[in-house]
Amino acid sequence: MKKFVKIALISLLVLVFAVGAFSCEDTPSKSEYVAHTVSVGSDGTFKILQLTDMHFINSTRTDDNVELDFRLRDEWAMTAARDVIERTKPDMIMVTGDSTYNLKKVMPLRPGLNTDNLASFKKFAQFIDSFDIPWAFCFGNHDEEGSLKEMLGGDKVKAKKVLSAYLMSDEIKNCLYVDGPNDINGVGNYVINVLNKDGSVNNALVVFDSGSFFGDEDNIYEYVHADQLEWYEKAIKSIAEHNKTENVSSIVFQHIPFVTYESVLERFIGALAVEGVNWTTVIKADGTGTEYSVEFEGGTITYHGGVYNEGEVCHSYDGEWPIGSGVKYDGGMAEFNKIVELGSTKAVFCGHDHRNTYSITYKGVRLTYGMSIDYSANGLTPAKDNQTIFNDTIQRGGTLITLNKDSSIEVTQVPFTRNLYQEEVARRQAE
Repeated sequence: MKKFVKIALISLLVLVFAVGAFSCEDTPSKSEYVAHTVSVGSDGTFKILQLTDMHFINSTRTDDNVELDFRLRDEWAMTAARDVIERTKPDMIMVTGDSTYNLKKVMPLRPGLNTDNLASFKKFAQFIDSFDIPWAFCFGNHDEEGSLKEMLGGDKVKAKKVLSAYLMSDEIKNCLYVDGPNDINGVGNYVINVLNKDGSVNNALVVFDSGSFFGDEDNIYEYVHADQLEWYEKAIKSIAEHNKTENVSSIVFQHIPFVTYESVLERFIGALAVEGVNWTTVIKADGTGTEYSVEFEGGTITYHGGVYNEGEVCHSYDGEWPIGSGVKYDGGMAEFNKIVELGSTKAVFCGHDHRNTYSITYKGVRLTYGMSIDYSANGLTPAKDNQTIFNDTIQRGGTLITLNKDSSIEVTQVPFTRNLYQEEVARRQAE
């Protein structure tokens, strides 16, 4: 048994006998939907650090040209992540997908380039596990890509199951990940309860597998399916029942944003225009934007900060696919509607868009992009204006989520502002 699980069990037993608030049958963790429980700290709060899009490539390729010295990319990712982790000292780390990246998709194979995503995934997992902090994970659209999936006949589920098995193996000591129910879409749908000192639920952390691509079509992204939403609803109601409350506060983590991330942003920008305000003076490209609320016929939208530098929102696909099939997808709008209907989830955190970091609230739900680590997906080709490793740092870092005693949350961006590419260029020039 992993050591933090032992500690959690001991703490829970002490809590039950000391407080007497719950019998074994009443303990919130008894819900069949809860994979693990963790507890708030001595001050009654709990800090979660979201890291996303780390894109380990496990390359051995070196080059006199820093841009092509791919061996450095994982080192840079680890440097950035280590800095953010050590500065925030979180109680838990949540990695929202795309831990690896498949080089074969973006360039012809060259010596030292790796397509073994299992090896890259192990390198990533061992790195995060080395901090001896409980951590969780959800799949992104790149994690299963590479030679592993090819060896398994292109089967995404089988590839994810292999990666899942490694996270749940004895080699990884601190990971809270479980692969979840086998009778619904996705791999790795699960819940972690954060417990208050009295054993009640502070927040339920709901982790979704938001899928990857439809087939092998780039930029045609999947979504959280109806059976996953049914599971989510049952989980929330079950946890509330065991908590002896009408509802329970929860947070959702997934990789791919649903279409509401885009539609709410568009409504916000439109409402600003009605007020005669240029949106770029509010959502500033340098990240200095401050909280701003607008009213429109659909309600209040509040922008909390962060940048919109991707130029788009790469959300779950909305429209007919395949073209001419008559089958239409709603971009994951059903997920947002279900979240609003249940009234449990107050915040959703995703990754995926490396240069979007904005956070915006609509209908009582805060939709937030995590700051990304990415040193590979945007930067494997020689320097271009749209590549983020050469000159830009504003999008890079982590996102700190603090759960307060009253189950409310605070969200703080934790930028990593060093430009490791430029530092390496300067170091080589000085030699």
